[in-house]
Amino acid sequence: MRSPLVGPEDRLGPGLHTLGPGVWITSGRSVVLEGADHLALVDPGDEPFGNPAAPTGPLAELRRLERETGKVLSWILVTHSHPDHVANLSVLRAAAPDARVVAHRGGPLEADLSVGRRVWLELGGGVEAIPTPGHSAAGDDLSFWRPEGALLLPGDLVQPKGETWGAAFYPSPWPYFTEPAPYLRSLEGLSRLPFSVLATGHREVRFEAQARAWLELTARAIRRVGEEVARWRGADDLAAAGPAIFRLLAEERGIPASEVARRLAVDGQGTSPFQRFDLPGVTGYWARRCRRARGDAEDGLPGP
Repeated sequence: MRSPLVGPEDRLGPGLHTLGPGVWITSGRSVVLEGADHLALVDPGDEPFGNPAAPTGPLAELRRLERETGKVLSWILVTHSHPDHVANLSVLRAAAPDARVVAHRGGPLEADLSVGRRVWLELGGGVEAIPTPGHSAAGDDLSFWRPEGALLLPGDLVQPKGETWGAAFYPSPWPYFTEPAPYLRSLEGLSRLPFSVLATGHREVRFEAQARAWLELTARAIRRVGEEVARWRGADDLAAAGPAIFRLLAEERGIPASEVARRLAVDGQGTSPFQRFDLPGVTGYWARRCRRARGDAEDGLPGP
């Protein structure tokens, strides 16, 4: 049986939508930005694209924007290298062979412009590329901030798992992460930006106060994992602590017990979704706990 908790409500509906002057979000996860003489696309995604000769879905929508604006795709921006964000990169390269790719310097993608620090890009109406490690285990997360329209594109970094703390829309109480300290620093840096439109890497769009609340809820979820790891008084065993902490925070966030059981159950991949996507965050904090027990130096992580 499929879980009823599958993610936040898609308030935009299907199809291509305008998010502001010179900004569109496709029927997939791609955001298109209009520059003075070009278009830039953020995250090719993995939705059906067809092919350059017979485009479908987001690629067909991109072609429509090219016709309507009289400008061609010249830049492809990548928030991180997870397959669901870059599977269509080869198709998009074939469709726009002169387009240049922007990606993180530490990631596995071949890029025309590799970003290792904050850099201003004269494309898409003016965009700042900001390294924001935390979500991808490769450490190759980039967020893109466009001052015009106060638009923030954080990829998968912003994952609140619910509109409020006690009402989750996903069967996990915290986002995927491995090392909490860089994740929290990245969220803190993004929170200082003047943005009012948030478009995540999974076509989730929020505005004004709700957009900022999503950053705060994401940070709160990560910190809560650390608080419970620090508070743990059971057997000094990650295999016991991890599921117990998951159950506790799932209850806090209103996730039904049936969803918790499904998340913890081993599936056809030979492991559970919890082991693949939730346990890495507990493991990161558990390693810090062990360092402290040995008397190692403080690692600079906010929280307990």
